[in-house]
Amino acid sequence: MSESSKQTPAIPSVRVFGAAVLRVAPDSASIAVAVTRTEKRADAAFAKAREAAQAVNAYLHKAGIAEFGSSRVTLTQQFRYTPQHEKQFTGYEAKIGFNVVLREVDKIDVLLAGLIDAGANELTSVTFETTRLKNLRAEVRQRAVAAARAKAELYCAAAGVSAGKVLAIEDVNPESLSGRYESHAYHEPQEFDDTGEPGAIDPGAIVVKAAVNLVYQIESPATP
Repeated sequence: MSESSKQTPAIPSVRVFGAAVLRVAPDSASIAVAVTRTEKRADAAFAKAREAAQAVNAYLHKAGIAEFGSSRVTLTQQFRYTPQHEKQFTGYEAKIGFNVVLREVDKIDVLLAGLIDAGANELTSVTFETTRLKNLRAEVRQRAVAAARAKAELYCAAAGVSAGKVLAIEDVNPESLSGRYESHAYHEPQEFDDTGEPGAIDPGAIVVKAAVNLVYQIESPATP
């Protein structure tokens, strides 16, 4: 037999998918607001915006907020359209943005009301976050692997064999698990094997997901 005709026998294996999800309450919030002031003259718009920004800055210090920053002032021309569809100049808008990190999320309503009262007239976004994200991602990935291992052992036990060593590990983007079309074929959405502890779910909870494909070598039972 020539070398070219020799083939390495395929290793018997089982490929399984495992996915897990954790839901945790946020412990911080990121708030983006801005002060904007529009005046006929650019220098007047700058002055009004800086005055309002100073008031917002003073409020944040008074409220004991240590983590915040402000942007440089920007200036844009503002226009409006008349009933005759003519573009009409209305003034110059000066804008200064603020980004605030709040560690006591239960006080977010008080902080937002205070920022608006102090002079912030534009609410850009409010994003809830967790400072434990790195640890949570590590935990949910471990749970995804455990779910895949349990599935492999179940299949192998039903087939009268056992799952051996891991031959391959493939990380899967959990956001891609919804039903989708690829190459004119529809792929059914994947379900999560580990959905965490049962119970009421906080509508504002942060969702952390992980998914993995594992390939295990199949080991036949020893011959008596």
